[in-house]
Amino acid sequence: MTARCKKRRQKNKAIKRAKNKVKEVKKLKKMLGFIEEDAGEGSLMDKLKDITEQKKQEAEMELVKKEAKEELIKQEEKVYVKKEKFVTVVNPKTNVAHRYNVKTKRDQFGQYPVWYKPHKERKKLMIRQGKDARRKQFRGKRMHFIDRTNNWKALLGQ
Repeated sequence: MTARCKKRRQKNKAIKRAKNKVKEVKKLKKMLGFIEEDAGEGSLMDKLKDITEQKKQEAEMELVKKEAKEELIKQEEKVYVKKEKFVTVVNPKTNVAHRYNVKTKRDQFGQYPVWYKPHKERKKLMIRQGKDARRKQFRGKRMHFIDRTNNWKALLGQ
């Protein structure tokens, strides 16, 4: 390809660009909704006003929905708080208030306190319910206790 040929092509492309620029800008504005074929400049401002009004209404609706949600949550929490007892503890490092349920020993995030050992708690519960009988019955040196009223020798002989 020669330099003269390249120069000529560049010049022709520049002319086409200049000619088509007006059409392209008009097409882009039409796509974006800034101009309409039938309407003049006044409608553009009206359209922009409508858009801003819609945005304001949407923001107001979101605020109303958020407030309604917060009220519902507060009402549900009040009902929940009445049935269960809570202890509030504030973490000194993070300043986050944890509301621990006395019955389940969990806070509002579902976490146990640092000092809580679930295995130990489970053992205590089993002893209270009487399911872990060997811990409750035999303490100290009475591990090989045999009930004298039972005829165990006769049972072993059979």
